[in-house]
Amino acid sequence: MSTFRRLFEDDRGGAIAEFMLGLVPLVIAFALIFEFGRAFWSHQAAIKGVRDATRYLTRVEDPADPAAQEVAQRLLLTGQQAPGGVERWSSGGALPMEVSVTEIDNADGTFRGPATIRIVNVGANVELELPLGDVFALFGGSGLGVVTYSVGDTARHYGK
Repeated sequence: MSTFRRLFEDDRGGAIAEFMLGLVPLVIAFALIFEFGRAFWSHQAAIKGVRDATRYLTRVEDPADPAAQEVAQRLLLTGQQAPGGVERWSSGGALPMEVSVTEIDNADGTFRGPATIRIVNVGANVELELPLGDVFALFGGSGLGVVTYSVGDTARHYGK
C-alpha cells in the first residue's frame, strides 16, 4: 500500500482536526461578545456619569465654581459625590470633563424665567481600552486597541 493511499484511508485524528477548525470562529465569537458587552457597559457608565454631573451642576448656585465642578467630576467618574470610589471608565490622557456655562438673554421675556438664563454644558472624553482587541489580529483582522469618543449633555441651570 502506498503512503499516499494510506493517508487518505486513515481517519485517526479527524475529530481533533474538526475541533480545531471550529475553535477559530468560537474564539472570535467569545472575544466579540466579551469586548462589545464591556464596551456597551462602559459607554452606558459614561452617559450616566455625564447626566449625573449635568444634573448636579444645574442645581448648585454657581456651576462655574471649581469646588462644584470637582464634585461633578467625581459624580462623572465614580457615581458618588464623596471622595474615593472606583472609576467606571477612563479618559486616558485627556481631561475627563469639560464644563461650559452659556448665558442667554431673556430680557424680552421670550422664555419663562429670569432676565438671563444659564445653560450648563458638560462633556466627557472617554478612552476605552479593549484588552481582547488583538485577538482579531491573530485571525487576519486588524487589532482594535483603543477607542476614543466623547459624550455630552446640556441642561438649563436652576440653582438652589
